[in-house]
Amino acid sequence: GDFDVNPKELVNMLPLQPSDRKRAKEALARDDFVVTLDNVVTEEHCDRLITFAKWAMPSTVTGAASNEVDSVDGAPAHQANLPKAALKELLGSEGYARLLAPASQILGVMPRAVSAFVRKYSTTSRPRLPFHCDGCDASISVNLVDGSEYDGGDLVMLSDNALLTAPRQAGSAAAHSADVAHAVTDLTRGVRWSLVVFAHKRRNWRRQFSVQADGRVVDKRR
Repeated sequence: GDFDVNPKELVNMLPLQPSDRKRAKEALARDDFVVTLDNVVTEEHCDRLITFAKWAMPSTVTGAASNEVDSVDGAPAHQANLPKAALKELLGSEGYARLLAPASQILGVMPRAVSAFVRKYSTTSRPRLPFHCDGCDASISVNLVDGSEYDGGDLVMLSDNALLTAPRQAGSAAAHSADVAHAVTDLTRGVRWSLVVFAHKRRNWRRQFSVQADGRVVDKRR
């Protein structure tokens, strides 16, 4: 990891639900729950995804795509949702397969269902995302701009007994098991655009989860 912290102490300090803390502790000890790769998405496709997100986000002031809030912290999501068909059209069949490859490596099977969105991080929109676990089987985060264009805004993950940092190059990806506790650190300069993909082993994954009144997603399999 790139941060001088004790990951075991950190995972105990995080404000996670008991079930998620158990997941995060187990994921911390695993060395096969995170995969990072460069050049997963081409520069042209990064530009296409950002162009789509800017078009889909009507507010040029806040960058908010809608009144949607993030289930993690209840703050405005600042994202443009991307249906699977649109994602495949933007990336092409080869690009789409390349995108899902790291999730397949973690899951051991090709995902049967995916949901995706492009998110904007900036000092005037969403500057951070607190630690949490995801309500899917595996997640993929792709940096759509180079890390030199912003300060902070790192995707960090608790796994392999360390606090790991995702690569910052444009087109690079970090895939992780949904059990891995992860966060985005405070962005202090510039704008970071990222593509986030939630991968599911089963097509009927929605039956396995329920959304609580407070917005939390509960995994009914556990």
